[in-house]
Amino acid sequence: MHFLILALFFSTCIFVAFKYFTRFGINILPSITINYLTATLLGIFSRMEVFSIIGIVQAPWFFMAVLTGMAFILTFFTFALSTQKVGVAMTVVSGKMSIILSVAVGFLLLAEPYNFVKIVGIVLAIIALYLSNKSKTDEHIDKKYLYLPVLIFFGTGANDSLMKLSGVYFPNRDEILFLTATFFSAFVIGFAFLIYKYYNKTLNIKYKDVFAGVLLGIFNWLSTLYFMKGLFVLPISLFVPVFNAALVLIAAVFGYFFFGEKLTFLNRFGIAMALIAIAVVALS
Repeated sequence: MHFLILALFFSTCIFVAFKYFTRFGINILPSITINYLTATLLGIFSRMEVFSIIGIVQAPWFFMAVLTGMAFILTFFTFALSTQKVGVAMTVVSGKMSIILSVAVGFLLLAEPYNFVKIVGIVLAIIALYLSNKSKTDEHIDKKYLYLPVLIFFGTGANDSLMKLSGVYFPNRDEILFLTATFFSAFVIGFAFLIYKYYNKTLNIKYKDVFAGVLLGIFNWLSTLYFMKGLFVLPISLFVPVFNAALVLIAAVFGYFFFGEKLTFLNRFGIAMALIAIAVVALS
């Protein structure tokens, strides 16, 4: 349970950091790329034993680490684009609804046990995630961009599922090295985008972008590490719904008290339902 609490704490730090990104005009692409570089370096220096790069590349789990890293950064970029094109509400809901995929992986691929109470709790969590993120006003959605929320749905689900499956299929893999390879893969893709922007004369990096990226990288490394550890203490069909419902609850409380975000009746009802869902799933 302490892994869940730590993952929630550092994920909340990421949420708060992103709020200040907007306030201080942080450039997203360079800060996100530096974030992945920072997380990679943290992985290297937190490894007490000497390791071989060739050994990592030849490891049986290396391809899955690269795939996870690609899913990490491409989902994030898609999230940013979707926020601009189809609005915040649908984008956030699409990401949170991906718990359906995580639950399906747990039940169908990993044969995790389930019962009526657990299923009721998961359904309540899904409804709670939708209601707590429902926008106060209807956002105009250009139908030609509806593929973006779909990509976020599958991308976010892939992130959670790949981390779980990596430990199931490669139980002897070093989780620190796995995460380090994952973050480095994400950094390589982000760096490629930076090079592209540099040659197109559209790259603009400021000192505050670097500082924000380093801070975000520390939070990202810790939140992902504890999230991954939590996935192997609890079943994915239990951990992910509880994690997402709790994170929405925390984000709503922080947004209301510290950032002046308004909550509609449906938002409040969704938050209350999230608490009930967490209790039901935990008791199952």
